Amino acid sequence: MLLAPVSAQAQPDEVVLAQAAGTMAWRGLTAEQQAALQPLQKLWPSLGADQQRKWVALAYNFNRMTPDERATLQSRMKEWARLTPAQRTQARLNFGEVQRRVPADERRAKWEEYQALPIEERERLASDQPKPLKSAAPALRPTRPAVSAGVPSGAAPAQTTPPVNRHTLLPERAPASR
Repeated sequence: MLLAPVSAQAQPDEVVLAQAAGTMAWRGLTAEQQAALQPLQKLWPSLGADQQRKWVALAYNFNRMTPDERATLQSRMKEWARLTPAQRTQARLNFGEVQRRVPADERRAKWEEYQALPIEERERLASDQPKPLKSAAPALRPTRPAVSAGVPSGAAPAQTTPPVNRHTLLPERAPASR
């Protein structure tokens, strides 16, 4: 009976925990994948399994890219890694909303138009965007304006539900008229 060396049998805690969670441990990636995904190394353990698979799929063609394409990809990874989790969530929501609403050819034309702008103009456009509230949690999905309707100003809200007993949380009975 042949036994593998102890070092080959024992797996680091990081790898075991990642396997249990369905994620990939950084050490479990190939050297090529690690090189391609290097900007995400510190962020890697906090990514979900789906996100990790998407990044690994993106890294698959990394060695076939031109040096400029590699540099662009890694600079965008660095930008992504610098975002807070709330900012990443908002970026995903924004991306999904644009994908759903704007046709691909129009998106491409707008992106090329944006890329043709001078850097100063791009920075000005970015600074013109309203800053999100720092204390508000991001919505899981954007709400449609028609769904979130408020009470018109000056109008008294209509009582549509009967009053509730605050002790039992049951509807109050209407007083019996005699």
